[in-house]
Amino acid sequence: MKAIFKKAVPVLAKLEQAGFEAYFVGGSVRDTLLGREVADIDIATSAFPEEVKQIFMRTFDTGIEHGTVSVLEAGEIYEITTFRTEGTYADFRRPDEVVFIRSLEKDLERRDFTMNAIAMGLDGRFIDPFGGQQDMANKQIRAVGKAWERFHEDALRMMRGVRFVSQLDFSLEKDTYEAMQQNIALLKNIAVERIAVEFVKLMKGQAVNVALPLVQKLEMLHYLPGFEGQSVAIQRLESWDLAAASDDETIWFVVVLAVMPENVGAFLRAWKLPNKLIREVIKAYDLANKRVWSDYELFATGSHTVALVEKARLVQTGETEWTALHERLAALPVQSRSEIQAGGNDIMAWVDKKGGPWLKELLARLDQAIIEGEVANTQSEIKGWVKHVINESP
Repeated sequence: MKAIFKKAVPVLAKLEQAGFEAYFVGGSVRDTLLGREVADIDIATSAFPEEVKQIFMRTFDTGIEHGTVSVLEAGEIYEITTFRTEGTYADFRRPDEVVFIRSLEKDLERRDFTMNAIAMGLDGRFIDPFGGQQDMANKQIRAVGKAWERFHEDALRMMRGVRFVSQLDFSLEKDTYEAMQQNIALLKNIAVERIAVEFVKLMKGQAVNVALPLVQKLEMLHYLPGFEGQSVAIQRLESWDLAAASDDETIWFVVVLAVMPENVGAFLRAWKLPNKLIREVIKAYDLANKRVWSDYELFATGSHTVALVEKARLVQTGETEWTALHERLAALPVQSRSEIQAGGNDIMAWVDKKGGPWLKELLARLDQAIIEGEVANTQSEIKGWVKHVINESP
């Protein structure tokens, strides 16, 4: 048993000592069976939320309406969820009703894919009522029970299925694939933020070049903002080395380079991405084809954006000049404007002049003069340079 599970054993033990069943469930069990790294664990129990709260001293009602209670045990917080069944899904996203139950098998029955419907007990034994281990051995993704029902419960499961194709290099089982084809339009009911999370995970998968054609074949492009009719963009992404795009910012920059939208900001905002990420990608997009940089251009652009441009270049061409550019950036007299020993207030005081467009222009000239070694980065040197420049101005 992996260390992450061993540390949580006392949690399961307390639940069992109180007369309830308790198991590790979900992705952590799946990844253990696949020999993958386990990042976090989920615990399911026959104890109802109020019963869980009576067993542990420190608890938090993080999702109690859905049966989830967080407990603090040995310095770690664990989410414990009661076995449950769910009613109808009128909006194809959330159950209209959640019913707490005592049956593990009934709880596993409501999960998306067989590989995620396996439980592991304290003794390390696996409970696998739907053949998830065999499906994993066959490298296939199969819905639990009737695929049509699973996708009507939560349409995002179709996106998750293709994401697992990318992450695991598995294929979709025939009935599961056909149910996706028949129900793909249900994705219109899913919040774009949820779709974006799955899309980024898909883009980071080892078999992304298998998953992307599947996205197109299943006609998922209609439900990805800005992607409708963008088969050429998918072909571009397929041809690039997306394994070199390991962070979200690079993923979205590469996506923008593939799609080439008329308005980059509008495209990214449609995905409801963070404003900081949008600003960085827009800045990098304007420099995407830049190959020759002066020292001042490197300084003015900043190492973060230069690195982003070079990461995308690596994805597209397999080549990058980042090592040399990074060395040049490190060798600059200053790394940011905050290191320059005079600011706008100093300059206005020296020349007894109010601010205006002239000041912004002068500060840019000062930055360049320091970067190019024309003036030393000391206040006295800068003051002399400023007065000289002002006196020369018409």
